Amino acid sequence: MSIGASIKPNLLAIVPPYAIWGPPAGAAALLAYLKAAGCHDFSFLDLRLFAPDVTKPTYREIGPFGESFVLDVPDLPLVLAVLEQFRLGGDLLDLPDAIVEPFCQERGLNSLHLRSYLARMGHLVTSVFDRIPELHFVGFSVWTSNYLTTLLAAACLKRRKDAPFIVAGGPQVSQSSTAAQLGLRAGLFDAVVVGEGEQALLDLYAGFSSTRRKVAAQVGGTLAIDPDDGAFVHKPRGLLKLQELPLPDFDEMHLPAYSLGGKRVVSYQLSRGCTDKCSFCSEWVLWERFRLTQMDRAVADVRELQRRWGAERIWFTDSLLNGSPNHLRTFAQGLIDKDVRIDWSGYMRAQTDAETARLLRRSGCMWVFVGVESLDDETLRRMNKRRTEQQNLDAVQAFLDAGIQVKVGLIPGFPGDTPKSFLRTAARLHRMMANHRLLGVSHEAFTVLPGQPIYDDLDAFGLTPIPWSDEVLGIAPALSDIAARSRCRVEGANQGIDRLGEYAVSLSLTGPAQPFDGDADHLREKITAYDLATTALGDDVWLVRTVSSLGHTVGLLLTTGEQRDLLSCAVEGVRPVPVCDAPEPGAAIRRLLASHAVGIPPEAPPVAAARYRSLPPLAEGASLAIGPHTIARRIGSLLWLANLATGNFHAIGIEDIVAAAILCGAELPMLPTAVDLTERGLLVYATLPAAAPAAAPRDRRPASPSA
Repeated sequence: MSIGASIKPNLLAIVPPYAIWGPPAGAAALLAYLKAAGCHDFSFLDLRLFAPDVTKPTYREIGPFGESFVLDVPDLPLVLAVLEQFRLGGDLLDLPDAIVEPFCQERGLNSLHLRSYLARMGHLVTSVFDRIPELHFVGFSVWTSNYLTTLLAAACLKRRKDAPFIVAGGPQVSQSSTAAQLGLRAGLFDAVVVGEGEQALLDLYAGFSSTRRKVAAQVGGTLAIDPDDGAFVHKPRGLLKLQELPLPDFDEMHLPAYSLGGKRVVSYQLSRGCTDKCSFCSEWVLWERFRLTQMDRAVADVRELQRRWGAERIWFTDSLLNGSPNHLRTFAQGLIDKDVRIDWSGYMRAQTDAETARLLRRSGCMWVFVGVESLDDETLRRMNKRRTEQQNLDAVQAFLDAGIQVKVGLIPGFPGDTPKSFLRTAARLHRMMANHRLLGVSHEAFTVLPGQPIYDDLDAFGLTPIPWSDEVLGIAPALSDIAARSRCRVEGANQGIDRLGEYAVSLSLTGPAQPFDGDADHLREKITAYDLATTALGDDVWLVRTVSSLGHTVGLLLTTGEQRDLLSCAVEGVRPVPVCDAPEPGAAIRRLLASHAVGIPPEAPPVAAARYRSLPPLAEGASLAIGPHTIARRIGSLLWLANLATGNFHAIGIEDIVAAAILCGAELPMLPTAVDLTERGLLVYATLPAAAPAAAPRDRRPASPSA
C-alpha cells in the first residue's frame, strides 16, 4: 500500500526537539519563495512528528543551585564530543563518562535519561534518513534545543559515499557564531544562512552542482569557509521587502498534524523585526530591523490561506505584532470590512487601549502573549522595555476586558531585580489571576545568549562571564579556538539562589485549575520507550502507544481484553529495557501489529512526504495515500484508523469502498469518505493538482542547479 509520496532528493528538514506550535513558518516561507522563482524541486520533512513528545534534556538554563548557564552552545561538552567522534570515524554517541557525568551533575540532569535520549535521537535520524537513499541538497532549521540533534543528522548524512550539500539556518546559527562555526569547520555544514533565508537559499541552490555537490561561489547572506585560507567569511545581503514576498506555501506539509484546539492552523507574518531593543532579547539579530507588509495585501493573504489550506486559525509569528499599532488596527478593521472570519493570536507588547482591544477581538483575536516581564519600574528601565508598571497593567486589563485570553511573560532572575520587587510583581499578578480566568503567566528565566545588548555589556549589569574549562575545550582540540570564544555561565547580580527562588515563585503563578506541580511535570515526556500510554477511543477500542528504541512512536489499536493483557506483561520488571525490546511485551506488540492492516513496526518508521491542500471534493489531479504516521485495524465491523503523531482517530464501516481498499492494500479511491479521512489527518495527498501561480519575488535568480 502506498504511504505518502516519495521524498525528493532536495529536502528542507527539522529534527526534534523543538515545540510544535503550528506548521513551521520558516519552511513555509522558504518553499513559497523557491516555488515563486520556478523551483519545485524540494520536499519537506518534519522529524518532530515521529517523536512529538520529546523535551530538551541536553541542557538546562538553571543549574541545581541557581547557576545561570549561557545559551550560546549550552551543551558544548556533548557537542564537542560528538564532533570529535565524527572526525575520528567512531560511534557518534560513544561519549566518555568523564565528559557526560560532570556535565550532568553540574546541571542536575539524569545521565541515564540523557544517554537514552541521545541513543533514541541518533537512531531516529539514522533510521529516517537511511530510508531516503538519494539526497543531494539538505537544509536544516536550527534552534538551540535541536542543535545537537541536527549535528547528529548532518553527521549521518555526511558519512554517505555521496554526501549531500548541507545548509543550516535559523535562530541558533544566526545568533551564535560559535554554533555556526563549529558545524562548518567540523565539515557537517557546507554553508550557514545568517538571518532571513529566502534569497540566500535560492541563490545557493541556483549555484549548486548535483554532480560535484558544491556551489559555484559563496552567496550573500551566508557564512562559509574560505577554501584558500580556511577563514570564516560572512557575506552580507540586503533585507527583503515583505510586500514582495509570496504567500507562505504549506502544500508540502501535513497541516492536520499541526492543528491546535481542533482547528486548522497556519502561520503568517505582518512584520519582521522589532521596534524595541530590550536588553535581554536577541530577536533583532535574525531580522535586523522592523519591516511591515501592506495591510490590504495581508487581509487578502488571510482570505487566500482560508481558501487554499482551509485555515481556521492564524498563528502570527511576528516578533512584535503591534510594533505599529496603527497598522494592526488597519489590518483588524480590514478583516471585519471584508467579512474574513478567522481566529488569530500572536506576540504583543503591553501597548493597547480599550477601543483597540475591542477592535482586535471583533476581528478574531483570541489569545495574545504580552511581554510584561516585570511590574517593577526600575527593573523595566534596566530591561529597556520603554513601558511602566501602570502601562503594563492597563494594557493587560484592556485585553482581558475585551474578552481576549492573555498570557503574561515574566522573567525571573533579571540582574538588578530583587526578591522583594519580584515577590511584589508575583503578588500583583496573583491577585489579577484570581479575578480573571483569561489571564495566565509564562515564566522564562533570565538567560544570557548571543545577540542580546546585555551580552556585550555584562559588566554594566553586574555580571561576570565564566569560561568553559580547559578540560572541555580539550575534548576536540581542532575546534578549541572556536569553543574558547563561548561562555559557560555568568555570575553576579540576582543570579544563584535568588534567581532559583524567583523561578520557583513564578512556577507557582497558576490558577485553581492548574495548581503548581513541584515535580516539574512540564519537563516530562508523556510517551516514553519504557511505558505504554493508553487512550480509550470508545466502543471497546483503545489506542496504545510507546516509543521504539529507534526513537519513533509505535502504536496499536486494541480491544479492551488485548489492552489488559498487554499491560499485564509490560510490568515494572522490564525496566530499564524499552518495552518493544523486552522479550514478553515485545513479542506481544509484534504479534498484535501483524493483525493490523496498516502498522508502524518498531524496526522501521515509514518515511514519506505528507502533502495537504484544501481541495474541492473529489478534485481532479489529486491522489491519496496512507499517512506516514497512521495505523489501521479492523475490529468487529469497523475499520479503525489513528494518527500516532496527533492522536486523532476515526472509524468507518468495513463495507465502505475506502475501508475495503485499505484492508486489501489497493489504491485509494477519491471518494468523500477518503477526503474526510484526509481532513482528519489520517490520509495524505500523494499528488496535488497544479496550484495557481504565486507572485514571483523580484530580481530572482534561476533556480535550477547546474549540471
